[in-house]
Amino acid sequence: MTFAKVWMLRLALLAVALSAAGCRSGGLQDVTGKVTFDGKPLAGLEVRFEPVDPTVGTTAIGYTVADGTYRLHYPGDKTGAPAGEYKVSIGGGDTDGETGKRVRVPTKYNTATELKATVKSGGNTFDFDVTSG
Repeated sequence: MTFAKVWMLRLALLAVALSAAGCRSGGLQDVTGKVTFDGKPLAGLEVRFEPVDPTVGTTAIGYTVADGTYRLHYPGDKTGAPAGEYKVSIGGGDTDGETGKRVRVPTKYNTATELKATVKSGGNTFDFDVTSG
């Protein structure tokens, strides 16, 4: 075999190995949901899924839009989160459409959160009703 053919063969094998690694189970799973604040949707809330086991991966983050829905995004311009157990925190938010006041999410949903979620293989939907009281 010539030198060029050997390198082409090596590159082809590398491409096959990399594509196989990308197809393995254990990749990112789709995670969506809806967050309401006192029963109403609110845009601009940050929804964070922090893995309980740090070897699973890193934190995935989503932001609610006007109807309260969100989709998790993962570092590297990807969507979803690896399967596993997560601590969920919710914070931020836009102004309330009725009162015009900035919404403050209580600490029981963010810095002192007890919210949890288990991301499983396939599609996952997690809805959260955050209350001001």
